[in-house]
Amino acid sequence: MDKLRALRYFKRVVELNSFSAVAEECSVPASSVSRRIRDLEASLGIELVKRTTRHVSITDLGQLYYQHIDEILSRLNYADELLSQSMDNPSGTLKISAPPGLAQALLVPLFRHFRQQFPNILLDLDYTNEYALFGQDSVDLAIRGGPIDDARLIARPLIRSGFTLWAHTQLANQLNTKFGSANWSLDQLSQCPAIMFRNKAAIVPWWVQTGDDWLPVSTNPVLISNDSATLLDALAHGEGLLLAPDWLLPAHLKEQVTPVARHLSLSPAKTPQVEINLVYQHAKYQLPNIKLSVDFICDYMRTHMADMVKSCSKLKH
Repeated sequence: MDKLRALRYFKRVVELNSFSAVAEECSVPASSVSRRIRDLEASLGIELVKRTTRHVSITDLGQLYYQHIDEILSRLNYADELLSQSMDNPSGTLKISAPPGLAQALLVPLFRHFRQQFPNILLDLDYTNEYALFGQDSVDLAIRGGPIDDARLIARPLIRSGFTLWAHTQLANQLNTKFGSANWSLDQLSQCPAIMFRNKAAIVPWWVQTGDDWLPVSTNPVLISNDSATLLDALAHGEGLLLAPDWLLPAHLKEQVTPVARHLSLSPAKTPQVEINLVYQHAKYQLPNIKLSVDFICDYMRTHMADMVKSCSKLKH
């Protein structure tokens, strides 16, 4: 029995809770994964996994065994990666998780430049609004917003962005005429058509800052989506107002739209700014591929975000 392979299969079955998912990840038949784990159980004389026709569950002893082998296998994988990588000729696969909206706005050209710089590194880009779970999702780097609580992770700031309420210029002019002013009240704002972003849990609300407090804003949704391209298309066609981070709008769209209700401090997150970070495991920064990638992405974003902030500032004023 190849015990090391069996241990690795078992580790991933615990983390993914699926034989088929592990088989797909490892490019082997599901029967091979199941057979290896049965051999491991036979050698240990205990049942690690309970199998039914519909789902997989890990026994109590299986969970205990997993806790002991997890760190050992992680260290072994790290040692393998460290020896296989080189600063002089970086190669191998690098899996990165990032939000699709951010990818469309900023990351596509970034990763094109990355591939030109490091042609022997194979990028595996997973664009999703779901947070990557390090240790479970086989991800090397993640780009995501919000604070990081896990002490095992390092967060390097990439973007610190405020939010702007945008409208197609024609719609903005119509609403200013209707309300008799560009300084809309919250009641007037609630009458405006709104293009709303939805995350996994619910529609993302709008908040307005009054002093030190944040109050909910009543909205009139005309479109709800978790896809930024759909929201931007609706904005471009004058369907409603979109509260968006300053980096989301492409340059060509900024020529068609204008900021509105600029006297109000609006945000979807009860904070004037949201920070987007590049996240990676602390222990893996010594790996050449991780270090090179982190440094490249941070340097690229630092340069390009400075140019974007200048451009956006000119547009708002």
